[in-house]
Amino acid sequence: MSSSSSGPVPTSVQSVKGFILDIDGTLALMDKKKGRFNPFDGAVAVVDRLNRLGIPMVPFTNGTFQTPQEYRDLLAAAGFNFAEGSILTPSVVAADYFVKKKIGKVLVLGGHSVSHSLTERGIDVVRRGDDLSGVQAVLIGWYPEFTMPDLQAACDAVWSGAKLFTVSDAPFFAGANGRILGVSGAIAAMITSTTKARATVLGKPSLHGLRLACLQMGIEPGEVAVVGDDPSLEIAMARKAGAIGIGVTTGIAKHDAFAALAEKQAAHFVLDSIADLFATALVNAA
Repeated sequence: MSSSSSGPVPTSVQSVKGFILDIDGTLALMDKKKGRFNPFDGAVAVVDRLNRLGIPMVPFTNGTFQTPQEYRDLLAAAGFNFAEGSILTPSVVAADYFVKKKIGKVLVLGGHSVSHSLTERGIDVVRRGDDLSGVQAVLIGWYPEFTMPDLQAACDAVWSGAKLFTVSDAPFFAGANGRILGVSGAIAAMITSTTKARATVLGKPSLHGLRLACLQMGIEPGEVAVVGDDPSLEIAMARKAGAIGIGVTTGIAKHDAFAALAEKQAAHFVLDSIADLFATALVNAA
């Protein structure tokens, strides 16, 4: 076990009241060939201990190739016990954002796993070939089936005034069989190249999801710790929000990548794995 402190912890934080936990590369790795999560050593035990202590946590993935319930089921099959409705995906964040902004009709580039949370909130979801009149937003999610007609439909909607959103612009994330391409960011780049409209990211590192997670846990951003393997996502999100950022080296980034960050962007702690979480002494584990 090893851990290091990379940045000063805010003095106002005596102990963390809740955790936002990245999934891929932090808790487990997805084996897409077998359709299951492979948990890291000690990760299940950490979640069990947090549950016993009554400390709330929100697993927050940038992935949208499963619905939140499907993610929960897959994590449960891997041994993780998360509360019903606790899994946060960018689609959940998007649905909340669109409702608050009174965006009622959205062209979705993605399947059921991307649109499910929107339809649950009463948003009118359309796809290429549907009537695009009145579309207020284009949302890009996990969509390996993307085709030229999708590009045409999205560009037409943007040219007609729709705002462009993507669940993520990360180029890749950690998987059991190597890096998994971030499809949504690549699609967004094509639409931006054609229309010059820049996509608003609703997943990490946007603060929309962090605020929603904090609301779900009943705590303030300054009382939460974000644990993740990607300095440009979880750590960047934590630092922007005034939260604690905890990096782990089991996924995208190793110690040298975390160490290369400027102090204001650095993780407060860098751990070999989430199994070392309690070494930070941020949690009163008595």
